[in-house]
Amino acid sequence: MTRSTDAKEARLKAVRRGMRDIGAAAAIFGLSSNLRYLTGFTDEPGERLLCLIVGCADEPTFIVPELYAAEVRARTSGFVMRVWRDGETPEALLSGAAKGLSGVAGRILLDDTLWSTFALSIQRAFAGREFGLASEVMEGLRLRKDEQEVGVMQRAGEIADRAYEAVTSQKVAGLSEIELAGRLEAEMLAHGAEGVAFQTLVASGPNSAMPHHRAGARRIEAGDVVILDFGCRVAGYCSDVSRTVVCGDAPAEVERVYDAVRRSYVAARDASRVGTPAEAVDRAARDVLVKAGYGEQFVHRTGHGIGLDVHESPYLVEGSDERLEEGMTFSIEPGVYLPGRFGIRVEDVVVVTEEGERPMTHAPHELKRVA
Repeated sequence: MTRSTDAKEARLKAVRRGMRDIGAAAAIFGLSSNLRYLTGFTDEPGERLLCLIVGCADEPTFIVPELYAAEVRARTSGFVMRVWRDGETPEALLSGAAKGLSGVAGRILLDDTLWSTFALSIQRAFAGREFGLASEVMEGLRLRKDEQEVGVMQRAGEIADRAYEAVTSQKVAGLSEIELAGRLEAEMLAHGAEGVAFQTLVASGPNSAMPHHRAGARRIEAGDVVILDFGCRVAGYCSDVSRTVVCGDAPAEVERVYDAVRRSYVAARDASRVGTPAEAVDRAARDVLVKAGYGEQFVHRTGHGIGLDVHESPYLVEGSDERLEEGMTFSIEPGVYLPGRFGIRVEDVVVVTEEGERPMTHAPHELKRVA
């Protein structure tokens, strides 16, 4: 997603304001979703240090391996750039940055996902300073999505919907879990995704009773319950959807469990209103499953925030008193798992509005029979 210069400046100003509020002198961001949020630049983390140093007053500074220099120049603007070459180390550039901030009191905030090898190098360069986590500032800034962010997330949801319809309209029996996952991913790419949001989960038969089973070599058979958990990225933003299908006719018990999970999902959505504590949404979903006799088989939280990261705040879990606000985006995904037998999960991502919640995925919720 291309951000205007004004939007980029607004985000950087918000970071500086947040740092001043908590007594921080600077924040250092590595190759992460935070860096993409602030600059538009992204890549996979690697063994070379690339970071952005944002102080409370001076122009932000990129420390960049020469390998990335041309790309960073082409895709960003308004930053000072310091380049280091292979055969050198970035230690001198870090020390220079530390010297430049020597007259500014306060902690140094480090990107939460910064590799430890880089964090240790930064701590050596800024010896004598106290350190904190960048999430102290960034979590609050990224919690509520603006109209453009919601728009691209809706597009990512539409792509996931189309992939689900395409894949489940074809024969599933006889495919391995990995083959079915590959079909989902190929469909998402064909419909405009820039990539998958996370490793696609396909769990069939007894594997479906394991909430995070990764797609394996098991072949799907007639009578299997199959959980599909997948999503894609558009402009960096994620979709995340789960649907449960049955290969052939569904036994009565599968129907009963599915009905309970579906009612739990509806209860959680109904509870997702501005001002509601996050834990109340979890409780609404859980109460339905407890009454249905499946409370002990619901072994995870009801949902998680999502945006540039698949998992981010808010978390819909007991003990979280964070109140929902307009623009928050999160999954609702209750599930029941009967070990050694089968599992059921239904999941959509929703955005909170003043009128209530609005789903970003619309694939049918009925228990679908597939061939």
